[in-house]
Amino acid sequence: FVLIGNIVLAQTGGTAVYSFLNMPVSAKVAALGNKVNALRDYKDPSIAILNPSLLNKQMHTGIGINCVHYFADDVYGHLNYIHDFKKVGTFNFAFQYAIFGKIDSYDELGMPIGTFSAGDYALCVGYGREMVDSMFSLGMNIKTIFSDYANYFSSGIAVDFAASYYNLPKEISLSLLIKNVGAQFNTYDGVREKLPFDLQLSFVQRLLHSPIRYHIILHHLYKWDMSYTDTQDPFVLINETGNASKGKGKRFFNNLFQHFIIGVEILPIKYFSLQASFDYNTRYQMRTYDKKGFVGFSYGLGLHFYNFNIHYARSHNNLVSVPNYFTISTNIGAFIKK
Repeated sequence: FVLIGNIVLAQTGGTAVYSFLNMPVSAKVAALGNKVNALRDYKDPSIAILNPSLLNKQMHTGIGINCVHYFADDVYGHLNYIHDFKKVGTFNFAFQYAIFGKIDSYDELGMPIGTFSAGDYALCVGYGREMVDSMFSLGMNIKTIFSDYANYFSSGIAVDFAASYYNLPKEISLSLLIKNVGAQFNTYDGVREKLPFDLQLSFVQRLLHSPIRYHIILHHLYKWDMSYTDTQDPFVLINETGNASKGKGKRFFNNLFQHFIIGVEILPIKYFSLQASFDYNTRYQMRTYDKKGFVGFSYGLGLHFYNFNIHYARSHNNLVSVPNYFTISTNIGAFIKK
Protein backbone atom coordinates (compact mmCIF):
# COMPACT_ATOMS: atom_id res chain seq x y z
CA PHE A 1 0.00 0.00 0.00
CA VAL A 2 2.94 2.35 0.56
CA LEU A 3 4.01 1.82 -3.05
CA ILE A 4 0.54 2.57 -4.41
CA GLY A 5 0.93 6.29 -3.70
CA ASN A 6 3.57 6.54 -6.43
CA ILE A 7 1.33 5.19 -9.16
CA VAL A 8 -2.20 6.38 -8.46
CA LEU A 9 -1.94 9.01 -11.19
CA ALA A 10 -1.81 6.35 -13.89
CA GLN A 11 -4.66 6.37 -16.39
CA THR A 12 -6.87 3.38 -17.11
CA GLY A 13 -5.57 2.55 -20.57
CA GLY A 14 -3.11 3.38 -23.32
CA THR A 15 -0.35 4.69 -21.03
CA ALA A 16 1.21 1.55 -19.54
CA VAL A 17 3.94 -0.77 -20.70
CA TYR A 18 3.61 -4.62 -20.76
CA SER A 19 -0.14 -4.44 -21.33
CA PHE A 20 -0.16 -8.14 -22.22
CA LEU A 21 -0.25 -8.75 -18.45
CA ASN A 22 -3.90 -7.64 -18.57
CA MET A 23 -4.94 -10.28 -21.09
CA PRO A 24 -7.24 -13.04 -19.77
CA VAL A 25 -5.34 -15.89 -18.13
CA SER A 26 -8.03 -18.42 -19.08
CA ALA A 27 -11.23 -18.79 -21.07
CA LYS A 28 -13.27 -18.87 -17.86
CA VAL A 29 -11.74 -15.62 -16.64
CA ALA A 30 -12.43 -14.04 -20.06
CA ALA A 31 -16.08 -15.14 -19.91
CA LEU A 32 -16.46 -13.59 -16.43
CA GLY A 33 -15.04 -10.17 -17.30
CA ASN A 34 -11.23 -10.63 -17.26
CA LYS A 35 -10.64 -9.27 -13.78
CA VAL A 36 -9.84 -10.80 -10.39
CA ASN A 37 -11.95 -13.86 -9.58
CA ALA A 38 -12.65 -14.89 -6.00
CA LEU A 39 -13.99 -18.34 -6.87
CA ARG A 40 -12.06 -21.24 -5.33
CA ASP A 41 -12.06 -23.52 -8.34
CA TYR A 42 -9.70 -26.41 -7.62
CA LYS A 43 -10.10 -27.64 -11.20
CA ASP A 44 -8.79 -24.45 -12.86
CA PRO A 45 -5.07 -23.95 -12.04
CA SER A 46 -4.87 -21.08 -14.55
CA ILE A 47 -6.77 -18.79 -12.21
CA ALA A 48 -3.81 -18.80 -9.79
CA ILE A 49 -1.86 -16.63 -12.25
CA LEU A 50 -4.44 -13.90 -11.73
CA ASN A 51 -5.18 -14.45 -8.04
CA PRO A 52 -2.37 -16.20 -6.10
CA SER A 53 -4.36 -16.18 -2.85
CA LEU A 54 -6.52 -18.96 -4.36
CA LEU A 55 -3.55 -21.35 -4.33
CA ASN A 56 -4.13 -24.32 -2.04
CA LYS A 57 -2.94 -27.90 -1.53
CA GLN A 58 -5.93 -29.35 -3.40
CA MET A 59 -4.49 -27.84 -6.60
CA HIS A 60 -1.27 -29.85 -6.15
CA THR A 61 0.17 -31.10 -9.51
CA GLY A 62 -2.45 -29.13 -11.45
CA ILE A 63 -1.43 -27.96 -14.91
CA GLY A 64 -3.11 -25.41 -17.17
CA ILE A 65 -2.62 -24.49 -20.84
CA ASN A 66 -4.18 -21.43 -22.47
CA CYS A 67 -3.80 -20.45 -26.13
CA VAL A 68 -5.56 -17.63 -27.98
CA HIS A 69 -5.39 -16.65 -31.65
CA TYR A 70 -5.93 -12.96 -31.00
CA PHE A 71 -5.76 -10.68 -34.08
CA ALA A 72 -4.05 -11.31 -37.43
CA ASP A 73 -0.92 -13.36 -36.58
CA ASP A 74 -0.96 -12.45 -32.89
CA VAL A 75 -0.98 -15.37 -30.45
CA TYR A 76 -0.81 -15.30 -26.68
CA GLY A 77 -1.28 -17.71 -23.80
CA HIS A 78 0.44 -19.43 -20.91
CA LEU A 79 1.55 -22.69 -19.34
CA ASN A 80 1.49 -23.14 -15.57
CA TYR A 81 2.09 -25.86 -13.00
CA ILE A 82 1.14 -25.91 -9.31
CA HIS A 83 3.01 -27.78 -6.58
CA ASP A 84 2.29 -27.92 -2.86
CA PHE A 85 5.18 -28.20 -0.42
CA LYS A 86 4.05 -29.48 2.97
CA LYS A 87 4.38 -27.00 5.86
CA VAL A 88 5.61 -24.33 3.43
CA GLY A 89 2.70 -23.51 1.12
CA THR A 90 1.57 -23.88 -2.46
CA PHE A 91 3.59 -22.55 -5.41
CA ASN A 92 2.60 -21.74 -8.97
CA PHE A 93 5.14 -21.69 -11.80
CA ALA A 94 3.97 -20.05 -15.01
CA PHE A 95 5.23 -18.84 -18.36
CA GLN A 96 3.16 -16.18 -20.17
CA TYR A 97 3.73 -15.03 -23.73
CA ALA A 98 2.34 -12.73 -26.41
CA ILE A 99 3.85 -13.23 -29.87
CA PHE A 100 3.00 -10.78 -32.63
CA GLY A 101 4.36 -12.74 -35.60
CA LYS A 102 6.39 -11.33 -38.48
CA ILE A 103 5.95 -7.62 -39.17
CA ASP A 104 7.02 -5.77 -42.32
CA SER A 105 9.81 -3.25 -41.79
CA TYR A 106 10.41 -0.02 -43.75
CA ASP A 107 13.06 2.69 -43.75
CA GLU A 108 12.44 6.42 -43.33
CA LEU A 109 11.62 6.71 -47.07
CA GLY A 110 8.99 3.98 -46.90
CA MET A 111 11.08 1.37 -48.69
CA PRO A 112 10.70 -2.24 -47.47
CA ILE A 113 13.78 -3.59 -45.71
CA GLY A 114 12.52 -6.99 -44.57
CA THR A 115 10.61 -8.16 -41.54
CA PHE A 116 11.09 -8.25 -37.79
CA SER A 117 9.54 -10.19 -34.92
CA ALA A 118 8.02 -8.89 -31.70
CA GLY A 119 6.93 -10.48 -28.46
CA ASP A 120 6.36 -10.11 -24.73
CA TYR A 121 7.22 -12.78 -22.18
CA ALA A 122 6.88 -13.23 -18.41
CA LEU A 123 8.15 -15.82 -15.95
CA CYS A 124 5.90 -15.95 -12.90
CA VAL A 125 6.36 -17.58 -9.51
CA GLY A 126 3.34 -17.45 -7.23
CA TYR A 127 2.92 -18.40 -3.58
CA GLY A 128 -0.27 -18.93 -1.61
CA ARG A 129 -1.08 -20.11 1.90
CA GLU A 130 -4.35 -20.80 3.70
CA MET A 131 -4.95 -19.75 7.32
CA VAL A 132 -7.62 -19.92 10.03
CA ASP A 133 -9.21 -23.22 8.98
CA SER A 134 -8.93 -22.24 5.32
CA MET A 135 -11.26 -19.26 5.77
CA PHE A 136 -8.50 -16.76 4.91
CA SER A 137 -5.64 -17.01 2.45
CA LEU A 138 -2.83 -14.78 1.23
CA GLY A 139 -0.84 -14.91 -1.99
CA MET A 140 1.85 -13.16 -3.99
CA ASN A 141 3.11 -13.30 -7.58
CA ILE A 142 6.57 -12.21 -8.73
CA LYS A 143 6.79 -11.71 -12.50
CA THR A 144 10.02 -11.18 -14.43
CA ILE A 145 9.15 -9.55 -17.76
CA PHE A 146 11.00 -9.44 -21.08
CA SER A 147 9.90 -7.59 -24.21
CA ASP A 148 11.59 -7.65 -27.63
CA TYR A 149 10.45 -5.47 -30.56
CA ALA A 150 12.93 -5.58 -33.47
CA ASN A 151 16.02 -3.73 -32.16
CA TYR A 152 14.28 -2.55 -29.00
CA PHE A 153 14.46 -4.52 -25.76
CA SER A 154 12.91 -3.93 -22.36
CA SER A 155 12.75 -5.81 -19.09
CA GLY A 156 11.06 -5.28 -15.76
CA ILE A 157 9.51 -6.82 -12.70
CA ALA A 158 5.94 -6.83 -11.38
CA VAL A 159 4.47 -8.07 -8.11
CA ASP A 160 0.87 -8.97 -7.26
CA PHE A 161 -0.51 -9.10 -3.72
CA ALA A 162 -3.81 -10.86 -3.00
CA ALA A 163 -6.00 -11.80 -0.04
CA SER A 164 -9.14 -13.94 0.02
CA TYR A 165 -11.95 -14.86 2.42
CA TYR A 166 -14.15 -17.93 2.03
CA ASN A 167 -17.35 -18.83 3.90
CA LEU A 168 -18.12 -22.46 3.11
CA PRO A 169 -21.64 -22.73 4.66
CA LYS A 170 -22.89 -19.69 2.75
CA GLU A 171 -20.68 -20.33 -0.30
CA ILE A 172 -19.39 -16.75 -0.29
CA SER A 173 -15.94 -15.73 -1.54
CA LEU A 174 -14.23 -12.36 -1.42
CA SER A 175 -10.84 -11.39 -2.91
CA LEU A 176 -8.73 -8.24 -2.99
CA LEU A 177 -5.96 -7.93 -5.59
CA ILE A 178 -3.18 -5.34 -5.88
CA LYS A 179 -1.90 -5.97 -9.38
CA ASN A 180 1.36 -5.17 -11.19
CA VAL A 181 3.32 -3.15 -8.65
CA GLY A 182 6.77 -2.74 -10.16
CA ALA A 183 8.96 -0.98 -12.69
CA GLN A 184 11.11 -1.32 -15.80
CA PHE A 185 14.75 -2.30 -15.50
CA ASN A 186 15.53 -1.52 -19.14
CA THR A 187 13.52 0.89 -21.29
CA TYR A 188 12.86 0.63 -25.02
CA ASP A 189 14.37 3.99 -25.97
CA GLY A 190 15.30 5.83 -22.79
CA VAL A 191 11.70 6.59 -21.75
CA ARG A 192 10.58 4.94 -18.52
CA GLU A 193 6.93 3.85 -18.54
CA LYS A 194 4.54 2.71 -15.83
CA LEU A 195 3.20 -0.81 -15.49
CA PRO A 196 -0.56 -1.56 -15.86
CA PHE A 197 -1.33 -1.22 -12.15
CA ASP A 198 -4.80 -1.97 -10.83
CA LEU A 199 -6.65 -2.45 -7.55
CA GLN A 200 -9.52 -4.94 -7.83
CA LEU A 201 -12.15 -6.47 -5.56
CA SER A 202 -14.29 -9.52 -6.31
CA PHE A 203 -17.36 -10.96 -4.56
CA VAL A 204 -18.81 -14.37 -5.47
CA GLN A 205 -21.83 -16.16 -4.04
CA ARG A 206 -23.79 -19.23 -5.02
CA LEU A 207 -27.52 -18.95 -4.43
CA LEU A 208 -28.73 -21.55 -1.95
CA HIS A 209 -30.67 -24.44 -3.49
CA SER A 210 -29.98 -23.05 -6.95
CA PRO A 211 -27.47 -23.84 -9.75
CA ILE A 212 -26.63 -20.14 -10.10
CA ARG A 213 -23.54 -18.32 -8.93
CA TYR A 214 -23.11 -14.56 -9.39
CA HIS A 215 -19.96 -12.43 -9.50
CA ILE A 216 -19.56 -8.73 -8.69
CA ILE A 217 -16.16 -7.29 -9.61
CA LEU A 218 -14.86 -3.78 -8.97
CA HIS A 219 -11.73 -2.56 -10.74
CA HIS A 220 -9.57 0.61 -10.81
CA LEU A 221 -10.56 1.32 -7.22
CA TYR A 222 -7.66 3.76 -6.87
CA LYS A 223 -9.15 6.06 -9.53
CA TRP A 224 -12.68 7.44 -9.37
CA ASP A 225 -12.91 9.38 -12.65
CA MET A 226 -12.87 6.86 -15.50
CA SER A 227 -14.00 9.36 -18.13
CA TYR A 228 -12.07 11.43 -20.65
CA THR A 229 -13.00 14.51 -22.65
CA ASP A 230 -13.51 14.19 -26.40
CA THR A 231 -15.16 17.23 -27.96
CA GLN A 232 -15.57 15.28 -31.22
CA ASP A 233 -17.76 12.71 -29.49
CA PRO A 234 -21.45 13.30 -30.37
CA PHE A 235 -22.46 11.46 -27.19
CA VAL A 236 -20.95 14.28 -25.09
CA LEU A 237 -22.87 17.50 -24.58
CA ILE A 238 -20.95 20.74 -25.29
CA ASN A 239 -21.85 23.85 -23.29
CA GLU A 240 -21.49 27.47 -24.41
CA THR A 241 -17.86 27.77 -23.30
CA GLY A 242 -16.89 24.85 -25.52
CA ASN A 243 -16.08 22.48 -22.66
CA ALA A 244 -17.45 18.95 -22.72
CA SER A 245 -19.96 18.49 -19.95
CA LYS A 246 -22.68 16.23 -18.62
CA GLY A 247 -25.10 16.55 -15.76
CA LYS A 248 -23.50 15.94 -12.37
CA GLY A 249 -25.81 13.04 -11.66
CA LYS A 250 -25.15 11.44 -15.03
CA ARG A 251 -21.38 11.85 -14.63
CA PHE A 252 -21.54 10.31 -11.15
CA PHE A 253 -23.42 7.18 -12.20
CA ASN A 254 -21.40 6.87 -15.41
CA ASN A 255 -18.15 6.80 -13.40
CA LEU A 256 -19.68 4.48 -10.81
CA PHE A 257 -20.88 1.87 -13.30
CA GLN A 258 -17.56 1.89 -15.18
CA HIS A 259 -15.96 0.32 -12.09
CA PHE A 260 -18.38 -2.64 -12.08
CA ILE A 261 -18.40 -5.96 -13.91
CA ILE A 262 -21.38 -8.26 -13.36
CA GLY A 263 -21.05 -11.97 -14.09
CA VAL A 264 -23.18 -15.07 -13.68
CA GLU A 265 -22.54 -18.81 -13.82
CA ILE A 266 -25.12 -21.51 -14.41
CA LEU A 267 -24.22 -25.03 -13.31
CA PRO A 268 -27.11 -27.27 -14.39
CA ILE A 269 -25.15 -30.51 -14.03
CA LYS A 270 -21.82 -31.57 -12.53
CA TYR A 271 -19.98 -31.85 -15.85
CA PHE A 272 -21.20 -28.70 -17.61
CA SER A 273 -21.26 -24.97 -16.84
CA LEU A 274 -22.15 -21.70 -18.56
CA GLN A 275 -20.66 -18.25 -17.87
CA ALA A 276 -21.59 -14.72 -18.98
CA SER A 277 -20.65 -11.18 -17.94
CA PHE A 278 -21.17 -7.51 -18.76
CA ASP A 279 -18.45 -4.82 -18.51
CA TYR A 280 -19.93 -1.32 -18.74
CA ASN A 281 -16.49 0.30 -18.93
CA THR A 282 -15.62 -1.63 -22.11
CA ARG A 283 -19.03 -0.93 -23.64
CA TYR A 284 -18.82 2.79 -22.87
CA GLN A 285 -15.25 3.39 -24.03
CA MET A 286 -15.33 1.12 -27.10
CA ARG A 287 -18.72 2.19 -28.43
CA THR A 288 -19.05 3.62 -31.95
CA TYR A 289 -21.19 6.50 -33.10
CA ASP A 290 -23.82 4.43 -34.91
CA LYS A 291 -23.57 0.91 -33.46
CA LYS A 292 -22.83 -0.79 -30.16
CA GLY A 293 -23.53 -4.44 -30.91
CA PHE A 294 -22.46 -6.84 -28.14
CA VAL A 295 -19.46 -4.76 -27.05
CA GLY A 296 -18.91 -5.28 -23.33
CA PHE A 297 -20.47 -8.75 -23.22
CA SER A 298 -18.52 -11.99 -22.72
CA TYR A 299 -19.71 -15.56 -22.49
CA GLY A 300 -18.39 -19.11 -22.40
CA LEU A 301 -18.91 -22.69 -21.35
CA GLY A 302 -17.02 -25.41 -19.51
CA LEU A 303 -16.90 -29.18 -19.90
CA HIS A 304 -15.61 -31.45 -17.15
CA PHE A 305 -14.97 -35.12 -17.87
CA TYR A 306 -12.58 -37.75 -16.55
CA ASN A 307 -9.62 -35.70 -15.32
CA PHE A 308 -9.84 -32.93 -17.91
CA ASN A 309 -11.45 -29.48 -17.80
CA ILE A 310 -12.05 -27.61 -21.04
CA HIS A 311 -13.28 -24.03 -21.21
CA TYR A 312 -14.21 -21.96 -24.24
CA ALA A 313 -15.15 -18.26 -24.32
CA ARG A 314 -15.73 -15.26 -26.56
CA SER A 315 -15.21 -11.68 -25.41
CA HIS A 316 -16.69 -8.73 -27.34
CA ASN A 317 -14.14 -6.00 -26.61
CA ASN A 318 -14.89 -4.16 -29.88
CA LEU A 319 -16.91 -4.48 -33.09
CA VAL A 320 -13.98 -5.38 -35.35
CA SER A 321 -12.98 -8.81 -34.11
CA VAL A 322 -13.98 -11.19 -31.34
CA PRO A 323 -11.21 -13.58 -30.21
CA ASN A 324 -11.87 -17.17 -29.22
CA TYR A 325 -10.37 -18.32 -25.90
CA PHE A 326 -9.55 -21.97 -25.28
CA THR A 327 -8.16 -23.40 -22.03
CA ILE A 328 -7.49 -26.99 -21.02
CA SER A 329 -6.39 -28.09 -17.56
CA THR A 330 -5.85 -31.32 -15.70
CA ASN A 331 -4.15 -32.77 -12.65
CA ILE A 332 -1.21 -34.99 -13.51
CA GLY A 333 -1.17 -36.35 -9.96
CA ALA A 334 -4.43 -38.17 -10.65
CA PHE A 335 -2.82 -40.04 -13.57
CA ILE A 336 0.18 -40.98 -11.46
CA LYS A 337 -2.09 -42.43 -8.73
CA LYS A 338 -3.99 -44.48 -11.29
